[in-house]
Amino acid sequence: MLGFAWLTLRQAQEALKNGRLEEAQRLLQEPGMLAQKGAGDLLQEVARAFVGRGERHLAHEDPAGAWNDLLLAEQVGVADTDSARLRQALIRQGLGDARALLEAGEPGRAADGLAQLANRGVQQAEFQLLQEVAKGWTAAQELAGRGEFAQAVQAAERAVRLLPEPPAALRRLPRDLEERGKTFSGLLVELHEAADHKRWRDVLPLAERVLALAPQHLEARKVRGRAWKSIEPATLTAPPRVEQSAVLEGLPAEPARRYMLWVDGVGGYLICLGNRVTLGQATPETYVDVPLFADVSRVHAAVSRDSEGYLLEALRPTQVNGRPVDRVLLQPGDRVTMGSCCQFQFGQPVPVSTTAQLDLVSGHRLSLTIDKVFLMADTVVLGRGPQAHVIMPGLNRPVVLFRQKDGLGVRYGGDLLVDGVPCRDRAMLGPASKVVGDEFAFAVELLGTKLGRS
Repeated sequence: MLGFAWLTLRQAQEALKNGRLEEAQRLLQEPGMLAQKGAGDLLQEVARAFVGRGERHLAHEDPAGAWNDLLLAEQVGVADTDSARLRQALIRQGLGDARALLEAGEPGRAADGLAQLANRGVQQAEFQLLQEVAKGWTAAQELAGRGEFAQAVQAAERAVRLLPEPPAALRRLPRDLEERGKTFSGLLVELHEAADHKRWRDVLPLAERVLALAPQHLEARKVRGRAWKSIEPATLTAPPRVEQSAVLEGLPAEPARRYMLWVDGVGGYLICLGNRVTLGQATPETYVDVPLFADVSRVHAAVSRDSEGYLLEALRPTQVNGRPVDRVLLQPGDRVTMGSCCQFQFGQPVPVSTTAQLDLVSGHRLSLTIDKVFLMADTVVLGRGPQAHVIMPGLNRPVVLFRQKDGLGVRYGGDLLVDGVPCRDRAMLGPASKVVGDEFAFAVELLGTKLGRS
């Protein structure tokens, strides 16, 4: 190797000259190279070139690229004024973005951005303060989501006290949580009474109102599951009816297949198999894949899946993260607002699956009691951790729904009972199937052109 060091050095010089900085760095850091005359100086030139490229990334509003170049420069050990200036500029921008997200009432996204700054070695006092605020705010939201409103109010009040001038949304939060908590407590008493007397038709709307206030309240979810098991929701299976308004909106003449998934003790989910999924108002006159009881247009927006990802097409006024859009490629965590207040969050929680999910976060609902909408590309994963589409804490082995042409199948590392027939590892599902395993039970049902009314 040492006999060819001069050649490696020449290759590194050529790579640096042509802007191939990563290649130049790799060559210079090969075993024994730094002992060669001129190699150390050349590596410092590469580091300074990384800093220069990072500054250009920052000027073009690409902070991720700028951070990547800065960290590569710092790995070399460069510590000049240019790299320090770039680091301070990136820290200022990151803190500014976090403050803006807190002002917009999005502590979760602020916390994610601050976590990235922490991974990049940021430890400034303002950073630590904003991180504490974001953590306290998100903790209050999570506690409220589980129905623990007293603790949520305390967490929110602590977050408010951290800042001399807290954001307006944070100032309102303790009062809002107190009001939600009072409503929640009254509804929970009614829900218990209805469940104790097995008035399942009363349980469903009461459980939905409770879960609108505390979506992760485990007891309400279990009671709702019992009610679903006792009362099978009706599904309208009328033949497709193509309205003139649908033709004008460019909707398909034949709707793509959709399934309802009911997981015992967990919740209900809408699975859309089409490459283009439409969202709009739930009316008898117009067909959409995701019909909403909300103040939106009959056909308000569509989400299309292609090789690039998921493209949102706004047919009526729509915002993504507070910005008006016509067409935009959705990213995990994006919040889409249709009309004035109907909002859903886009996500792709499972790294090995390209299936996306839409979470209604504004309290609006579909015409059936549904927790999430899945835009199914390949699989829907039921698992115990956060990297699952349907979270089931008591599930030791994941359950995977997969596509088979226009139908569904199930995979599970164990014994299954599918429509009363024993199976092992995998099975195909029919238009209406019941699946039972050692740790779970769920049902799937093929829907017609319109969701049933609850």
